[in-house]
Amino acid sequence: MPFLDFSRMPLEDFRPGIKSAVQFGEQLLLAVMTLEAGLKDPGHVHPFDQCGVILKGSFLLTIAEESRSLGPGEGYFIPAGIFHSWSVPSGPVTVVDVSPKVT
Repeated sequence: MPFLDFSRMPLEDFRPGIKSAVQFGEQLLLAVMTLEAGLKDPGHVHPFDQCGVILKGSFLLTIAEESRSLGPGEGYFIPAGIFHSWSVPSGPVTVVDVSPKVT
């Protein structure tokens, strides 16, 4: 499917407090996720680049030592091997996230 309407993608339960819809290509995946208020990721590292943009709401993202609150229209780029974490102080927030397809 070459064109996507994020507002019409049906989201399904992924994890507690997270709903998502994922499109898989041969080498990339694109996930639309809605994260509920109060969710936190204490942090992690992975061996691939990751990027995304906020569609609705806001959340706090920390990449390496820099933290920033991101809102609609703002995005992020997380280089491979860099520690990052996030939290949703008030929600929900809807994010489009792109990363390599890992098999």
